[in-house]
Amino acid sequence: MNEYMYLLIVAFIFCMVIAIFCLFLYCRKIERKCNHCIAKSLRELDRMFKELDRMQVERETIEKILKIRINL
Repeated sequence: MNEYMYLLIVAFIFCMVIAIFCLFLYCRKIERKCNHCIAKSLRELDRMFKELDRMQVERETIEKILKIRINL
């Protein structure tokens, strides 16, 4: 009878270790997904800042051209 109890305890502990390992893998997957989303957002922000910088340069150039034409 004691042998069956030990076997059940070992099986229960083994199942718990497997459950903890699966939870660890799931958390790691979620972390990777979050990191991917953060990186994607940062790339999008970088693209927007570059576009804004380009638009500012264009605006300054147009202002300079207009000032030159007005002064003529």
